[in-house]
Amino acid sequence: MLRPTLLALIATTFLFAQADNPFDRPPADVDQALRARIAEFYQLHVKGDFRHAEALVAEDTQDFFYTHNKPQYLGFEISRIDYSENYTRAKATIIVEQYVMLPGFSDKPMKIPTGSTWKVVDGKWYWYVDPESFRNTPFGKMTAGKAGGNAVPPAFPTIPTSPDFLFKQVKLDKQSVTLKDGEPEQVTIVNGAPGAMSISLSGTLPGVESKLDRTNLKAGEKAVLTLRAGSKAKPGVINVMVDLTRQLLPIQVNVK
Repeated sequence: MLRPTLLALIATTFLFAQADNPFDRPPADVDQALRARIAEFYQLHVKGDFRHAEALVAEDTQDFFYTHNKPQYLGFEISRIDYSENYTRAKATIIVEQYVMLPGFSDKPMKIPTGSTWKVVDGKWYWYVDPESFRNTPFGKMTAGKAGGNAVPPAFPTIPTSPDFLFKQVKLDKQSVTLKDGEPEQVTIVNGAPGAMSISLSGTLPGVESKLDRTNLKAGEKAVLTLRAGSKAKPGVINVMVDLTRQLLPIQVNVK
């Protein structure tokens, strides 16, 4: 059976499969205020001071905060923040360091990406949770079992044995290409997860045109990256980024 700790990790990390938008930067004061609130909230988790952390929780989420597990972290860092609704909502990816209660992992801390949702209430940022969002995972949407003693846990096509299973779901059909002037080469990206995944390109190469035909992949779907060299193309590495895990899949680009 999939352990609750790992299931919670799956659900929370999956909330954040969105691409950064470099053309949609938040106002500096808004961004600074949110980062300060996030830092305060997670530092209280490092201290184990959950009573004071309650003050940063939205009213509609306080019951959830009271009744659910509150992990004590060893450390944290803010990886990214995506804003929406005119900068009054935000989804942050936080890299937390903690012990994971799984066989083979309980004796050493791990750094794990976790989701953190925030909204502005009366001019201040508050942490909140949409319970419905926890049903979306890389295994697809979880559905509750029947009420009472006959409740059935979600059935997954495969049961992961370690947290790094998330890093094995999206794969390339090749790790290198050789470009000739004006002739395109293609790399196929396959989503092997039973749920949706989003991808994007990280970095560019001088004189090399790179284009994904799609960025959102449902279970089993494929995307095609087309690479084309111009007359002044330079060799190097282009990365396909899996937005959920922030994993980089490198492609070595050679120019003939």
